[in-house]
Amino acid sequence: MNSLNFALVTSDNLMNKVLSWDSYQNLEEDQFKDLIEYSKELINSDEDHKITFLVVAMGDDAVEQKETQAQKDLSEQLHEKIKEESLLEQKRKALRANSENILNSIYGI
Repeated sequence: MNSLNFALVTSDNLMNKVLSWDSYQNLEEDQFKDLIEYSKELINSDEDHKITFLVVAMGDDAVEQKETQAQKDLSEQLHEKIKEESLLEQKRKALRANSENILNSIYGI
């Protein structure tokens, strides 16, 4: 399952982290473009290759915090919805079991 992806992230925190990684390499524009072309060749030659080119731009920490909070809120809402669905399913199962008991007792099954 080969894939070649391109992504953009805006983040002050990530920008600082990336620059400190041992694997970080500063590239000239021509080298970067050639790296993309070579990656396309690799992807076509071996289905196990997975490559993502990530562009990191300086972002606003306040915006990042707002987005993080929004994601957290959505996650909590999803968790609540799943919990509600689970409770409804348990109720449906209990009702069905009770219905089966009622009909089985009436018909002597």
